[in-house]
Amino acid sequence: MNSTTHLTGIVVRSANGPMLRTDDGGTWELDNTRQVRKFIGARVEVVGERSGFNGFACDQIWPAGQPRPTAFKLRLELILVAAFAYGLYATVGAAISVLG
Repeated sequence: MNSTTHLTGIVVRSANGPMLRTDDGGTWELDNTRQVRKFIGARVEVVGERSGFNGFACDQIWPAGQPRPTAFKLRLELILVAAFAYGLYATVGAAISVLG
């Protein structure tokens, strides 16, 4: 069973892609994403799940020592406003097509 893990270390380039070298000497193969690649050579904190023997699927990565960034949250209010606006647009469009 996977559980969320928080690691700190330096992102380095390896033959298999980005790798995290932790303070305790461990190494983790990270996802080869743009989000991870932009931190090569930097000290970071990573939150994610272990994948296989030494793989690590990143949920979030940020510079070490900085506050953890807030995760993107879809706001229900914005969805409701968009749905109402679309409904109003469709109603007006239908009325114009019937009258025109």
